[in-house]
Amino acid sequence: MRILIFLRLLDDPRVIQEIERYKWIESERVGKDIGKERATMEWIRAYGHIWLKIHKPDEYRKMMEESLVVLNLTP
Repeated sequence: MRILIFLRLLDDPRVIQEIERYKWIESERVGKDIGKERATMEWIRAYGHIWLKIHKPDEYRKMMEESLVVLNLTP
């Protein structure tokens, strides 16, 4: 479920813009184009949860609640 929430982020043009920015910065840093797929996966892994928490707090909260249920950490 968590992966689906992060993949749905790709429907938001603001996320695509952030990934493009990340791709440019990282490509400049390593001296070659890192490609869209790598940039997307790295951005989601590094920043997806933060972006979700700030821009879509209800979805973030739901994801966290579901994670606790899966781990059986709910009271």
